[in-house]
Formats: sequence, structure tokens, C-alpha cells
Amino acid sequence: MDTLRNVEWLRHLSPAEWQAVEAGSRLHKFAPGAIVFQPSEEPQSVYVLDKGRVRIFRVSRSGAEVTLGYVLEGEVFGELPGFGAHPRESFAAARVPSRVWKIPLQLLRKVIESRPEVAVEIARQLVERLKRVESRVENLVFGDVRSRLATVLLELAKDFGQSNGNRCVLELPASQGELATLIGSTRQSVNAALSDLRENGVLKQERRRLEILDVARLREIGEPGGS
Repeated sequence: MDTLRNVEWLRHLSPAEWQAVEAGSRLHKFAPGAIVFQPSEEPQSVYVLDKGRVRIFRVSRSGAEVTLGYVLEGEVFGELPGFGAHPRESFAAARVPSRVWKIPLQLLRKVIESRPEVAVEIARQLVERLKRVESRVENLVFGDVRSRLATVLLELAKDFGQSNGNRCVLELPASQGELATLIGSTRQSVNAALSDLRENGVLKQERRRLEILDVARLREIGEPGGS
């Protein structure tokens, strides 16, 4: 039976609180590419990823997309309205078949009021996302495309990879276009950087499946001035 009880950051709830949250929430299934939410002036819900992969992105007035990141299973997302009257400015879309809990905003606010520990857990997740964004901004300033790509691949490997010694399989079907928007580059430049990493034995790529063959070497490339 599908349940919210496997969401670690909600472990502080009492049985009665669990019952109230589960009764008021709904589990939705999304096919790859399906929109989970879109910008809204007055969002009414927050979301928890139960299973799958979800991409968070924004779209400019010209139609260009910027990928902000990917959601980990068990993470809350679209959560800022839970802490104030904030409009939702981003989109969320499933990258693979995904299951997402939709929690009414007022219900989450009641939980936060009665269980400050939940707010602390959500804040911890926000801090982790902020650290990733700060790392990318630093690389935009100091790194070339190859270095920025290496850093982002290591970040994604940490969150979504299956490691085996100095190797790691990246279990996230990120397209070259998405990688480009993560590092502030173009698809063509990312393609060239990926080709260079493959030719030098750092990466192996089969369709959208990436395997890092030499994590240590990729980390060296991702450092400022790395080559």
C-alpha cells in the first residue's frame, strides 16, 4: 500500500498527525515529460517525490529553459509557499515514470506549526539545494565548459549515482540540453565536452546512460584550473 510513512522527514509525526496528513494528501502518477506543477500566483499544494525523477526548471519569456536541478526521492519540492505568501515561479516535470504526493498547503502549514522539527528538515533540504546552486554559480565564474560539466556530473553522481570504487553509473536520463542549462552553456559545447571526456577515458556513454569511469580524474577536471 502506498503511504507517506516512508518519508524520513515526516517521521516526527504522531499517529494521529500521520492519519490526518495521509487522509488529506493524494498520490499521483506521472509519465515521462508530464508536468507536475507550473508557475502560479497562489499555489495551493506542495509535493513529495515518492518514486522516480523530477526536474525543476524555469522558462524565459523567449521560451528558453533553465534547469535548476532534480528532486531526490523523499524530498519535498515546490515548498516555498509553505513558509509565506510566495508565488510559484518554476515548473516541475517527470523525467521517468514517477509517483508524487500532493499535500495541501494549509495541511503542511499546520504540520509545521505543531512540529517545528519538520520545518528544520525542510530547511535542511533547502540548504543542500542552495549549496548546489552556489557551486554552479562559482563554476560559471571560474570554470570553462569542461570544468563546469565535470562539476555538475559529480554533483548528479552524488545524488543519483551507483558507485563502484572509482567508477559510478549515473542513473538520471539528463539530456545534453538539460546539462547545458545546468552549466550555462550550449548543447553543442556540452556535446563537445562530453566527447572529449569519452575520448580521454573519463566517461562512457550509451544513449542517455552515463558511466563515470574515473571519478578521481573527473574531480580534478572540475577544480578551478583543472585540465
